[in-house]
Amino acid sequence: MEQNFTYINENYITEAELCNIANISKHKLDELIKNQLITQHSYTVSRTIRITSPLNDEFENEITEKYFSKNCISLIEKNKELRDTHQYKEEFKENFIRHLMNHPHKHFAYDSMFKNSFPEQEKLNEIFESEWAAYCNGIYGICTLHSTEEEIVKKEIAVKKLIHFNTQLSDKKLTDDESEELIKLSEEFNEVAQKFAPYQRKSSSRGKYLDKILEENNLDYLVKKY
Repeated sequence: MEQNFTYINENYITEAELCNIANISKHKLDELIKNQLITQHSYTVSRTIRITSPLNDEFENEITEKYFSKNCISLIEKNKELRDTHQYKEEFKENFIRHLMNHPHKHFAYDSMFKNSFPEQEKLNEIFESEWAAYCNGIYGICTLHSTEEEIVKKEIAVKKLIHFNTQLSDKKLTDDESEELIKLSEEFNEVAQKFAPYQRKSSSRGKYLDKILEENNLDYLVKKY
């Protein structure tokens, strides 16, 4: 428990801290979240406080704190006076699609939709809406370092490349060339991906597709430590 809380406390900020740094009220923060101008919190931490005394009495209360990605600070500065609530989403979509279309390994992304043909606009729209929903829900505050459009695209491709590598090679001893390829894939992933909280590490994309195969091939020194 302590390791999880330490990780979250060091890498995220509470709702109160966010409001204080950005100099806005909680009401204004809620309004920005509702209008999808900043993301939801990424973690919720609840703790039970129990107080006792020699009078044989006790008091118990649960304290709940929301933890936000630190990139929300700059998002608030950018969007807190934005009147057109659709403008930010449209800019985000434009940047997301541009980064996706320009990525040299885009054929790995989103069920290999680029493999044989250029995807229809409707399909691109569907993918963006799915990613936008995850972004607004605070998921990319957990998965990526800065929750940017570029990082979302890069992480999608890095994960899919790791899955492809694992599918082909996870049950065999890697050659030197294959180990070098894995090291490069690890670097690509680490360029954009968070470590994830300790309790979720094993089930995360990092735990399933990177940590495991590194450990199996005596490359433990590349596993990100806390």
